[in-house]
Formats: sequence, C-alpha cells, structure tokens
Amino acid sequence: MNKSLRVCAPSLAIILLCACGGGGRSTESNNSDPISGTEPDSKGLLTAVKSDAELLETVRRGFNKTTNSILQTAAPEASEDVAASAGSNRSASSFTTTYTLEANIDEHDYVKYDGNHLFIAPSRSMDCCFIVDDIAIAAESDAIPSSSDNGRSIRIISTDPENAGATEVGNIELSDSRTVEGLYTNNSQLVAISSSGWWGAYGDSFARVANWQSQTTALNVYDISDTSAPEVQMQIEFEGGFVNSRKQGDMVYLIARHTPYLENFIYYPDEQQMAANGQLLDNLTVDDILPKMVINGTESPLIEAKDCLITNTNNDLSPDETGYPTMTLLVAVNLADQSIAKTSCYSEPTEGIYVSENAIYLTQIDYSDSGSRTLVHSYELSENLTYLGSGAAEGSLYLSGDKDFRINEHEGYLRLVTTERTGDSADWIDHKLSIFKLNADEVELELMATLPNAQRPQAIGKPNEDLYGVRFFGDKLYLVTFERIDPLYVLDLSTPTDPLISGELEVTGFSDFLHPVNDELLMGLGQDESGLVKLELFNVADMASPYSLGTVALGENEDVRWSYSEARYNRHAFTYQVVSESKDRFLVPANLDFNLENSDYQNQDRLYLFELNGKDHAASASIDEIGQIKVERNWWQSSRNRSVIHGDAVYYINDTSVWSTLWTNPIEQNGPI
Repeated sequence: MNKSLRVCAPSLAIILLCACGGGGRSTESNNSDPISGTEPDSKGLLTAVKSDAELLETVRRGFNKTTNSILQTAAPEASEDVAASAGSNRSASSFTTTYTLEANIDEHDYVKYDGNHLFIAPSRSMDCCFIVDDIAIAAESDAIPSSSDNGRSIRIISTDPENAGATEVGNIELSDSRTVEGLYTNNSQLVAISSSGWWGAYGDSFARVANWQSQTTALNVYDISDTSAPEVQMQIEFEGGFVNSRKQGDMVYLIARHTPYLENFIYYPDEQQMAANGQLLDNLTVDDILPKMVINGTESPLIEAKDCLITNTNNDLSPDETGYPTMTLLVAVNLADQSIAKTSCYSEPTEGIYVSENAIYLTQIDYSDSGSRTLVHSYELSENLTYLGSGAAEGSLYLSGDKDFRINEHEGYLRLVTTERTGDSADWIDHKLSIFKLNADEVELELMATLPNAQRPQAIGKPNEDLYGVRFFGDKLYLVTFERIDPLYVLDLSTPTDPLISGELEVTGFSDFLHPVNDELLMGLGQDESGLVKLELFNVADMASPYSLGTVALGENEDVRWSYSEARYNRHAFTYQVVSESKDRFLVPANLDFNLENSDYQNQDRLYLFELNGKDHAASASIDEIGQIKVERNWWQSSRNRSVIHGDAVYYINDTSVWSTLWTNPIEQNGPI
C-alpha cells in the first residue's frame, strides 16, 4: 500500500495543527466510575507489547495463520455494534435527539438535530460493485446554496418549530470516494465520520482478514457557527476500516480494524507461493505494519508499538489461535482541544462494541471445535483508554447491528446474553446469561453467575426458539424468543450472583425491539402473525405475571400485503419523547406494500405518530394513533428513515428529503423539502 494517505475533504483553509500520541494517565476521572482498573500487566488476557520486535513477530505469525484461517471464511450466522435509562430522547425536553442505548452516550447517525438545524448526510447508492452518485436534490431557489456537482453533500436545514417549517440554508460538499458513516454535533461543531469501505459491518466480508487492508477512516470537524458557510476545523484520516464510534462530552471514540497491506501476499497459496509469502514476512518492518495517519495535511504514525496490546498466551482465557494480523484500533479524539488524545490497539479482531458511561467493551468471537465463546475486552471510557480487563462467556453474541442490546453494565456488573448452536435437532439453540464483575487485581472480568445453571436449570426459551428482542432495564432483563409463538421472559437480576426467570408470557407474533416505558410498562415493536408491523404494550408491574395490554398492527384495516419498519432493527429510526407523568409521544416509520387491481402493487413509506396515554396507571395504559405522514416511494430511493419531535412540530427525514407536520394538525403536511 502507498503509505501516503489522501485526505478526502473540501479544500477549505486549515488553520489549526493538532498533536497526537500517547498522553499520560490522568489522576482525575470523567465520572463516578464503579468499574475501574489498573495498567495492563501479565495477569490480564491482553498485555502490553514490550518491543517493536514482539509486535512484529505477532503480526508475522498472524499472516502465516491466514493462509488456512477460519477468519478467511464466514463465521457461523445466526437468524436475524442498557442501563436503567433507555435512550437519550426519553428525557422531557422540547426536542428529541438520536435514540441511543445509553442516556449519556451519543451514537453517530446520518441525521443529527441540535434544536435549530437538521444535518442530513447522503446515502450511498450502489450499481453492482461500484459506487454511483446519489440523485441530487434540486435547490428550490437561487438563494439556497446548491449541492455539489456530484450531488453528494451534507444538507443543513433550518427549522421553524412553531409552524413545522424547514428551509435549506447550507451544505457541506463530500467526496465521491467516501461514505459518511455518521454525524455528531458538539456545540458549534459538526463532526462527520467517513470511511472508504463499502460492504458494511456484518456477515462474510466483516470476517475476512484481507478486507481490512487498504481501508481508511476519516473524521472531519466543521465550525457551524455560520451554517451558510461551514469551515473545516480539523481533518483526520488514518489507515483502518471503520467499525463503530461513540461520543461522551467533548470526546469521540473511534473503533477501527486494520490489516497491514503486503503487496503480492497470497492468502490461498500453493507450495511455491508459500515460500514467497515467507520471504515477504521476513522483510517486514514495524513501520510496515503500524497504521499511518494524516492530520490537517501532515502525515505521521497513528500509533506506536508500545501503545498496543497482544494476547497473553499464559492466561487461562487465551484462545487456541491468537495473533491474527487484523488489529483493533481505538482512537480518542478531543473535540474541544481539536487533537487526538490517545490511541490504543490490540492484535485481535473485534465483532462488536458496547459503551457504558464508564467503559468501552469490545467483543471478540472465539470459535473452536467444541463451540464458541465471546471474549469481552474492557477499556476505561476516558482519554486515557486504560485497559481494565477481559472475560469470556460461552456462546456468541448475535443480533447483527443490534447485538449491543445483549450486553449491559449496571452498578459494577457486566451482563451478557449469548447464543450457542447445539447440533441437537430436538433443541438446536441455547441461550445463556452471564454476569461479570471486574477484578482489578487480576485485570479480569470475573464470571459471577450464569443462567441456566444447576440450581436454576430452566432454559431461556422453548426448544428451537431463537432470540429476538433483548433489553436490560436496571435490575430487569426482558427477552423475546420465537419459533411459532412469542414468549416474553422477565428475568430478575436484583441479586447479580443469583439471577432467575421471574415470569413469562406467550402471545402471537414477536418483538424485535423492546422499549422500557417505566418500571411497569414495556413496549415491543415487531411482527404479528399476518406479517404486519406490530406494536404491543405489556404490563410488567408484577415480574412474575406480565400480561399484554393490547396490540396495534400498522396497516391492519387496509389492503396491505406486508409491512416493515426499519426501527425493528435500527434504534435510530425510532423516536421517543417523554411529555408528562401520564403521556409520552413516539414515532415509528413503516414501509407498506398495498394490493391493487390487476395484481399490481403500490409501495408507500409512512411515519406513524403515536401517543402512549395513561402510563401512570399501568393497568389502563394505551397506545393511540394520532396521524401519519405519507410518502410515495420511488424505486431508487434509500430506505433510511429518521424523525424529530420539536414542540408540536414533527420532521420526517426520508432518505435525505424532509416532510413535516404539526402534532395538533397532522392532516396538513409540508414537503418534500
């Protein structure tokens, strides 16, 4: 690979140089941290690299293994990256923000709202294997800044919540060669994270070592004090494929994967090619394997060998196969200082990420002939990125993009729900809860309890039932399993060393997404027995006897063949607002296919407006539809849906276009903007 990186960004003046590097450990903490650790030592599963030569040898061994590695093939697939709070826009504020797993941990998304402006990143369109331009959105007047010539730009739209109005006031041009993975806002700053990869974060491509070569991740920070003319404050681009990110306060945490590029290295070699591979590896230097970066136009190393961790093979948790050449990168960016505060890495791949208010947890699936394990590596959520320790749970973390619903930190305990394929046709799938607590002296996440166990052998789910919705809520865990019916399980975690199944309920259909309304009410979003999107409200005041308060099926009184909601699998498509002690508002997008005459059909996107009434009297609470925003769907459109509530104004972002209405008069609608 050419070691000179290219920063793909608008050619605006760069006025600030930023430093990067190690940074000493601070004696101060960002918050009251129930999980705290120590500097890595030989006790932990991951241990600090002692020299350049040690890291180099680890990578060499990793490349040798990839010639017949299990990571060169797809990992086994399951059926289809939460504390006591359930998302940042549960709070009773005047406008909603991105729905997140943790209340104080922001997540990147293609739409962000700061109360004054909507920032909307474009989707990536595909034509077979190549990126094609998104369809440009025409400007409505000469006074509005037009999009870039290729149609790819971040739209900046000013809102008028009193009248549900919206006007485009600016844009930020983007390169054709990159995808914006998501945005953050931070006071007068807009952060855009982009990547050069296109296959996404799941499935076969994610498991392949070679796919993480020659990728880059970029972070651009813009000054949006004047939204009509945003200016670049900082540009970072580094070698490594983007995996995920989180934001807390002024800190953005990036997680990426990097496989060093070896020109002419053959991953499926014959005997002669193996000899050539060996020569390439013998000639490797540490500079060849460590990722580089460009920050504000200046190239430098992203990380040094001493900032990396490798597997301690003497640790009891060590996998049989270690040291693959794909390293996981953690990069902490300080938006206030406009600098890289810290970089770290470990020489193993990661499949998922969960971030609490205290720690970053990276999950790694370890497959063997006897089954699978989920390794969890924890790092302090601070600019120091101190390694805290690792643990292992039997089984694998599934659920694709929502797998982090299965992992949660609460009052010093880490809880994890895994799944294992048994090979038994009578019951081919098992689910297990594992609970850990950090042992700082041993630099380990110590296993405290599992369920089922010898004292409590009841299985989670009936035979052959897969796991769908999962949600932790304080000392409770809600689980939905499904094969032909939908059992809702309520687990009592109030005694972390002795969790138990407290109650269960069987209903038709199933729920993929679970939203805790309060201690007594749980809402599920999923599918009913006829294939329509279903909302169901559960009374869980008595954990031993949960019951359904009723369902709402989207499109049930119309001639709908099927319906689908992005919010079932992507929490960012769901919008929820606490209004009062007795009432909440929420928005659910749906795509509906209608039967027409002559076997034709019509496809329509909708945003459903709902109120949850009577939540302070759980026995009589109800879900009531207020109205809908309807959008006729074009074949070329992206299926992305987002929404915002601001006062009585509702904004529906369908792909990159905006529709709006007032909660008090949803029949009158504006758009597309």
